[in-house]
Amino acid sequence: MEKITSVANSKIKEILKLKDTKYRNQSQRFIVEGFHLVMEALNKGTVLTILGTGHGIESLTSNIKNADQIIEISDSIAHKLSDTVKTQAVFAVCEMPKPSIDFQNNILLLDKVQDPGNIGTLIRSGASFNFKTIITAPNSVSFYNDKVLRSTQGTFFDVNLINDDLISVIKLLKTNGYTIIGTELHSSYKKLADLECQKYSKVALLIGNEAQGISQTLLDYIDLNVVIEMRAGIESLNAGVAGSIIMYQLYNKK
Repeated sequence: MEKITSVANSKIKEILKLKDTKYRNQSQRFIVEGFHLVMEALNKGTVLTILGTGHGIESLTSNIKNADQIIEISDSIAHKLSDTVKTQAVFAVCEMPKPSIDFQNNILLLDKVQDPGNIGTLIRSGASFNFKTIITAPNSVSFYNDKVLRSTQGTFFDVNLINDDLISVIKLLKTNGYTIIGTELHSSYKKLADLECQKYSKVALLIGNEAQGISQTLLDYIDLNVVIEMRAGIESLNAGVAGSIIMYQLYNKK
């Protein structure tokens, strides 16, 4: 097992660069933090390297077949790597999966969604309600943002996460029999409670930006809009909650 104590070490510098979105995408690697996420990554076979302080990696060694994968680090390095106030001092450098669209299940499309908490909530709900593929526009927040990863509670590894041009994706989905459902409040819509979900064999649900909604360039591709009925005086729900409710309804009413 290798031991590193200095933040100036070249390996540590390289790993710290993975906090930058552009470098993550170039290297196709990302960092997860905490026992739960590291164990999920190990179970999925995506781990390249484990890093942790002595107490941090003790409970993981029985799950790691190759000791060369492990680097013991100092507390100062752990705090530099960590994005939490109280770190568990265990991390994994993982390889980004190379997902493909699952054309057998419902799909979630995210247009310029910017809040990491919303993205994480939608990933967690997507995994729960059989939306096996989640596709985000290039100008949405990164799936590999540390706050996104933490908020998914490990369900991150259970879905296909793709970053692509949404117009091209929607055109492809339509040729594969998908109905595109939007959440645009200023267009004609159907109440979610009245939606005959069983009529739609495959659905792609499009969630727009928290402040601006769905981009104008995408509106023409929507087959129908749905709205969640709420009591008077409440204008809207946040993207994570609204998307989760709609996914549940589509999953539960099939």
